[in-house]
Amino acid sequence: MSHRRSSFQANDLFPREIDIEICLKTLKIFQKMEGDVNCVVWDASLVLAKYLETMCQQKPDFLSSMKVLELGSGLGVVGLTAATLGAQVTLTDLPEALPLLRLNINENKTKIGSMGGYATAESLVWGDNTSEILKEEFDMIVMADCVYYEEALDPLIQTLQCLTNTILKKPTIYLTQEMRDSDIQKSLWNTFYEKLIEIFHVEKIPEEQQHANYRSSDITLLRINKK
Repeated sequence: MSHRRSSFQANDLFPREIDIEICLKTLKIFQKMEGDVNCVVWDASLVLAKYLETMCQQKPDFLSSMKVLELGSGLGVVGLTAATLGAQVTLTDLPEALPLLRLNINENKTKIGSMGGYATAESLVWGDNTSEILKEEFDMIVMADCVYYEEALDPLIQTLQCLTNTILKKPTIYLTQEMRDSDIQKSLWNTFYEKLIEIFHVEKIPEEQQHANYRSSDITLLRINKK
């Protein structure tokens, strides 16, 4: 999978605040004025973050002390939300995405710690079977809007297989994806989905079970488990 440059300077950034209502915390997420990937807060990440919050409203210990891995973290919205809800989170992305991701972790570290959570950022290149992260076991894996490059599909599936080929823990994967109109994106998603259901049990989570204000017919939310 090719690496894409993702550098920034302080004057290239602007903050976005995201309220986590259940614990009365507000995350500050720095975005870039311009860029390709890892530059702004995508709607799919908000849908997944708010779904985790909804689950914690229904079951207060849903994320408490859970070991969570985020793939393709980008700016870290989902992982930071999980950490603020009490999880021990490892946020991952390509090496060039880590400086801004770590900035967002540091910006919200005090809020996360006050809720008993923890967040760290590490490099993970999909398809790299030598990564030490793949030797760990997680309770949950989260990923938002990660299906957008054809060359990344097989490495992503391979990484998900490695992370769920576990002995003690059987992680549940939560995935959101915005269904874009372009034929290329539709084809990519269909290809990915066909590969996914060969290996995993896949359940679509209905909109009525999602956060009342953060859900969309254009954004699919899946719960995935290894067969």
